[in-house]
Amino acid sequence: MNENPAKALVTKSNDLVEARYHFSIWETRVFTKLVSLIQPGDEDFKKYKLQIRDLVSFFGVNDNDAYVKIKAVPDNLLKKVVTIPYTENGEERFLKTGLIAQASIPKKKEGYIELSFHPDLKPYLLQLKRTFLSYDIRNVLKISSVYSIRIYELLKQYEKIGYREFDIDTLKVILGVSDKYKLYGHFKSRIILKAQEDLKLHTDIWFSFTEIKAGRKVIAILFEINTNTNIQITETAKSSEVDNLLKGEIEEILLAWNITKKTLATYFETHSLVYLKERIQYVVNQQELKARRDEKIENLAAYFNFVVNKKDLVDYVEEEKKVQQQRSRTAKEIVAQKKQLKAELVQLKKALEHKEQLYVKTLFEKDSSLKSEMLKQARTNSPLFYADTSKSNEDYFQKNPLFRAAVFTIVKQRNKKDFAAIRKAFLPKIKNLEQQLKLL
Repeated sequence: MNENPAKALVTKSNDLVEARYHFSIWETRVFTKLVSLIQPGDEDFKKYKLQIRDLVSFFGVNDNDAYVKIKAVPDNLLKKVVTIPYTENGEERFLKTGLIAQASIPKKKEGYIELSFHPDLKPYLLQLKRTFLSYDIRNVLKISSVYSIRIYELLKQYEKIGYREFDIDTLKVILGVSDKYKLYGHFKSRIILKAQEDLKLHTDIWFSFTEIKAGRKVIAILFEINTNTNIQITETAKSSEVDNLLKGEIEEILLAWNITKKTLATYFETHSLVYLKERIQYVVNQQELKARRDEKIENLAAYFNFVVNKKDLVDYVEEEKKVQQQRSRTAKEIVAQKKQLKAELVQLKKALEHKEQLYVKTLFEKDSSLKSEMLKQARTNSPLFYADTSKSNEDYFQKNPLFRAAVFTIVKQRNKKDFAAIRKAFLPKIKNLEQQLKLL
């Protein structure tokens, strides 16, 4: 096992990160390693060689079948179709394309595999200057769940923002599990909680999450993304590489917003790249907020110029983040409050039931003939349910909850005033708790 593998940046466009596909863990590992071999200056794809032995060592795997699984990857990737969302002239569309154009594998067990990317992936992997994700591959070396790696990438995109919300159906589509986990509980335990554990143990970020509900159904998840200070990636990408990528991204976005090159040069002279990126993100956030109200920012250049010169804007960005965090905390508090109220309601109803049962027991102890009469009537009312002649009325009363409930119903009907008095002490409290639950 390679104890200290060298750093290698995995860089993908955001569209590819959010594409719809499903990989096995070795397909994910090989594809991720392939992406890390692309250099920032590459203008075209190459044929990339991967030694099978090196892959096993790089990912620190002791699986005896690893060589066989890796040899099978090229065939599998050639068959894969990835669905990438994009927008053309304001219309949302999907590009369906292959991932690998060609591959070669060794005849023997060991050796190398050679693959080349499908040409359709050029806009998503080459010469990226805007809306892309870049991370150190060592963050995912020890993760054995393909879903955890995908969730890492999806949350890493929003690391600086600090939160990201997905509706459940969309997240399932992105992960390729729409038909696999019908019950949310299974999806949560096998994917979300597993990813939470994996990211906390192995990557440079970790997350907590809040379930957003419509009634009792969980319809969305709000992820809160945090820096994982317990994980140290000792080598990092050269600052010049990262700066060049970031500068290119900023440049392309601002030029698309009709900001002149002269003004752009002034921004670069007077502000740091991180400062500019934060303000771009602020504008993007505002665009999204306005779009939800069917509004838009008419002059992006003028708006950005206002934003970039607003020195206290960081407070606004943080306030927006705090709103989301408060939303998360409020949701958690509501869940806890509902749980407490439901527990109180259950206890109160049990206490009422116990009081009523105690009253019936007292009646029967005082008048055994009354008990016999009530048991007989309950059995007479439903002869088909209690037709076993080998069992006495008392047998049914002691061992059959339905029969016992039928007896209590008859007793309640005959003693309405007494039971009304018992319920009077409980019903106001029960209704109050029920009303509190409705308001949450």
